[in-house]
Amino acid sequence: MFKSILIATDGSKNSEIAGKAGIELARLSGGKVTILYVVDVGKFISPAGLISPFGGVSPEAVDTVLAGIREVGNKATLQMDELARASGVASERLIVEGNPPTEILKIAEDKQIDVIVIGSIGKTGLEKFLMGSVAEKVVHSSKLPVLVVR
Repeated sequence: MFKSILIATDGSKNSEIAGKAGIELARLSGGKVTILYVVDVGKFISPAGLISPFGGVSPEAVDTVLAGIREVGNKATLQMDELARASGVASERLIVEGNPPTEILKIAEDKQIDVIVIGSIGKTGLEKFLMGSVAEKVVHSSKLPVLVVR
């Protein structure tokens, strides 16, 4: 039933738990997983390409922050990929830039995903401000089944 599973991760402990559930679902159904991390550049770059909303911040500083976020994404997807492979589940890693809910839904459609797996609570503090309520937006906008793991 669920042969193609999208695991959306933000590198948090909660998304790791959700990822493990997605990997187990894939293992039981003989499916594969796509592990996705979205770098939310919208918090830093406006549609016109201007730095926002942090006035007075240099483009170099924004580049440094985004590079750090990309590294978090690399580590998060690599960790999930290793867990999938250890479970005998085929997997692929993707790191994209954009609006997380929009990109999650776009990738799910493009890859003909059967189910999206996402944690109910992601990062906290400043990280939560940067991420927003991604799971809620995905659930409300998805045409596919979404497994929200608490």
